[in-house]
Amino acid sequence: MNNFMYELIVIGGGISSCTFVSNLLKKGFKGKIAIIETGRNLGGRCSSRISKKNSGWILNHGSPNFNIVNNTNDLNLNNFINDLLEKKFIKKNKSLLIELDQNLNFSKNLTSEFCMGNIYASTSTMSDLANKILNLNNNPKQVDLYFNELIIDLAFQNNNWVLKSKKGNLFYSKFLVLSSNLLLHKRAKKILNVDEIPLAKAIKKNITIDEIIHKLKYQHYIQRINFLVYTKKEYQLKENIAKDNLIYYLDKNAQEKFGFERIIFQKQKNKRYGIVLHSRKENKLISQLLKDNFEKELLNRFNKLFEMNPFINTLENYEDITIMKWRASQPCGLRVPLRLQICNEYNIAFCGDWFDMQSFGRVEGAILSGLYLSEKMTEFI
Repeated sequence: MNNFMYELIVIGGGISSCTFVSNLLKKGFKGKIAIIETGRNLGGRCSSRISKKNSGWILNHGSPNFNIVNNTNDLNLNNFINDLLEKKFIKKNKSLLIELDQNLNFSKNLTSEFCMGNIYASTSTMSDLANKILNLNNNPKQVDLYFNELIIDLAFQNNNWVLKSKKGNLFYSKFLVLSSNLLLHKRAKKILNVDEIPLAKAIKKNITIDEIIHKLKYQHYIQRINFLVYTKKEYQLKENIAKDNLIYYLDKNAQEKFGFERIIFQKQKNKRYGIVLHSRKENKLISQLLKDNFEKELLNRFNKLFEMNPFINTLENYEDITIMKWRASQPCGLRVPLRLQICNEYNIAFCGDWFDMQSFGRVEGAILSGLYLSEKMTEFI
C-alpha cells in the first residue's frame, strides 16, 4: 500500500477531465494534480484500443470522431476548438458518412445526433487527443496519471479528502473533482459491491450533494456493447474509398431490425480494416446474440447488412473478434443542473457530459463542462 499527496485529485480520465485540468493550468493553478482512471489510458468513452493480442492494431472503439454544434455560440468553446485545429490536434472529419434505413437503402439526410454541426476527428487517435488536450498547458509536468486504479471508498477528514483504491493505495487531497459520477450514482452499489453510495457515505448531509445524488437516481445510461473485428489482409472494400474511415449509421428502425447503432470501418497502418460494430445492451437481438455462438451469428448479421452494398464486401474470415462491454456509457434521462457543479463546503466539484447543457451526453458536453468548471474553480481554489 502506498500513500500519495496532492493539492487536487480528479477521478476519471475522459475528455471532460482533461479539458478541465488543462484549462485550470492555463489559468495559473500551481498545485500538484493527480488524475485517477480505472481504465488503461485516457479518453473515457473516446478511448482507443491498442491491442496486445493483435499487434499493430489501434481501434477507436468509442467515438471515432466528435461533433460540435455550439448553438449558443459559446466563445470559450470556439476558442478551444480553434486552438486544437491550429495545433493540428484535430481536423475536419474526412470520413464517409452513410445512414441506412431498415430496407438498407441510403438515406438522403443524416439524422443521427452524432452528425449534427461540425464533425472533427483526431489527427492521431482519440486517446492521444485526450493526452494532447491535457498537455496543452502542462509544461511543468504538474499532473500525475494513475491508470487501472479504481477508487472504492472516500472520506472527508480534517478538511481534506482521503481516497482508497481497490489496490489498497491511499490518495490525499485538499480538493476533489469527480468527472465520473460512479461514486455518487446508484449503480456504484452494484459495481463496487457496497451497501451505500460512496459519496453519500462520505458526506452525510449537504444540500448540494443530496440534490445531485437525488437527481442522479433518475439519470440512466445507454449501456453499449461493441464488437471489434480484426480482418485478415485479404479483406478490402469494394472500392478504394479516399477517406479516413467509412461510417454507417443505422436509423432507429434499422437499429431495431439489425441490432446495431453504427458500424465503423477504420483503415490501419498495416493496410487492413478494423471494423467496430456499436450496439446497445438492452437490444433484444444483441442479448440473444451473446447467448448463441456469437462469432458465427455476428458474421451472419454483418453479411446480411452488406450483401448488396456497393462499398462493403461480405466477411467470410477474420483474424480475431473481441467484445468491449462498456461499464457505463452515454447518459440519458434527467439532466443535472450546472449550478450543482461545486460544493464549497466540502471542497468537491463535478464535470462531465451528464450535466444540463446544449450537448448533453456528447463529447461537446464533456468539453463544455470542463471549460465551465475551470472558470468557476479559478475563484474557488
